[in-house]
Amino acid sequence: MRILITNDDGFNANGIKSLKKIALEMSTEENIFVVAPSANQSAKSRSITYKTNFEIIKKSSNEYSVGGTPTDCIIFALEYLMKNKKPDLVLSGINWGYNLAEDVFYSGTVAAALEGAERGILSIALSQAYNSEEKKLNPFLFAEGCGSKLCLSIYKSFSNAREKMAFNVNFPSTIKVEYPKCLKVMPSGPIYKSNSVINIKSKSKNSYNARIDSINTHLSSALDNDYINCMSGYITVSPVSMHVHKESNFEKLKKVQF
Repeated sequence: MRILITNDDGFNANGIKSLKKIALEMSTEENIFVVAPSANQSAKSRSITYKTNFEIIKKSSNEYSVGGTPTDCIIFALEYLMKNKKPDLVLSGINWGYNLAEDVFYSGTVAAALEGAERGILSIALSQAYNSEEKKLNPFLFAEGCGSKLCLSIYKSFSNAREKMAFNVNFPSTIKVEYPKCLKVMPSGPIYKSNSVINIKSKSKNSYNARIDSINTHLSSALDNDYINCMSGYITVSPVSMHVHKESNFEKLKKVQF
């Protein structure tokens, strides 16, 4: 199996090293390709470095550092590096921090998986929730232990599907029960309010310093979704796609007299 690995935390992030360990349980070194941003690209969503030159550095035989976004990485890998022999699977992550509910629209990790799926490759985004009060030597150990089984199960079930899909996997900070009983297939979100908050400091009369950060807790508007279950100690798996129109509003809109 040929596997393409990327992330949005950057080429040297610990999560991508753990993801390569997972991939090595599914394939061989020569069939695993790592193409990741040279610097942190979190929350860049599906942005591309449009009409602007960026640098790509070959780190080893199958590893490349890209001076751009996660989507840039997928485009380079699928349209150039692996153009003549496509990967069987794209793995994105393991992201440091969950990508749940509406966070999937901001996430570079999920965006890379969506780009892979849109280009015909079955893709899986993986993220690791964490508790800032807990200090672990390796927060990705549990994911390393069961990640290959999880990804292989998805691959075996969907690799022959006519429409290639993307899946969003989130590992909890503290696991509820042993694998696979800890796994739940869940829809994404919704939550009551955005995960983002802006902090403003005045520099002068007409100048400000601004910083957008994430809030620590959400209030969910549903009882059975990916956020609620991941926060309760379960691995969540959700199908995701770029088909974002809301059917009920679509039908209503068609009846509007413009």
